[in-house]
Amino acid sequence: MTPQFPRPPRLPRIPPARRSRRGRRRGWAWWVVPPLTIALVVPVVVIALWWTGSLPDSLEVVADAHEGIETLQAELERETAAHQAAVAALRRTQQELEMQRAEVQAFAADIERQESELLMLRDELAFYRRLAEGAEGDGLGIRALRLQRTGQARGFDVTFQLYRPGLNRSLDLEWSLEVEGYAAEGEDRIVLDADALGVDADRSVAGLRLLRGQRVRIRLPEGFEPQRLTLRAVAKDEENIEPVAEQVAWDRLLEEIP
Repeated sequence: MTPQFPRPPRLPRIPPARRSRRGRRRGWAWWVVPPLTIALVVPVVVIALWWTGSLPDSLEVVADAHEGIETLQAELERETAAHQAAVAALRRTQQELEMQRAEVQAFAADIERQESELLMLRDELAFYRRLAEGAEGDGLGIRALRLQRTGQARGFDVTFQLYRPGLNRSLDLEWSLEVEGYAAEGEDRIVLDADALGVDADRSVAGLRLLRGQRVRIRLPEGFEPQRLTLRAVAKDEENIEPVAEQVAWDRLLEEIP
């Protein structure tokens, strides 16, 4: 009889441990990451080495560029200062030119005035020469009839000259003054004589020989519009000497007032 031995107890089956997905990924990255890291690090190292080797040259280039910028800036400042100085000089020159032009115009006006006065003096000299020589004829004459404003309202000074050519003998005469015009509210012509004009000066001249100047003051009435002024002169007790008269438009006399 075969002896029977007891059967050992059956051990439970332990299933093998399953790999997690993290472990699988870690295994894949282990073979991929190191080469990729080397591929990235090596160029960086090479670039760093190249940059480190060329750094002094780059510093020199930067220094040269900075120095060039400073030089250009200094040159710009000099050019700006020169431009401003040129503009200031131009302005001074223009001002001096304007002053010189004004002086030239003043000199030209002065020369023109002097030439006009010189012509007047020459005319006066020629007139006096003819007057002394008796070339104006044996009679009476009126010249230089003028108006001058006064400080009074509607007041004027009338100046004129009476002359007699030749040096033979003196002459007594009388003169009269009239102003013709219109009233402001009327259309009729009005003639104001010396009395109506307020002339209180003596209207006779005694012993006229060659030339005699006269000045009288007149005053126009309110509302009166003058048109012309008439001056007459008559010799006393001399029938052979013709009376003289001069009539001038009032506006023309006003234009001659300085």
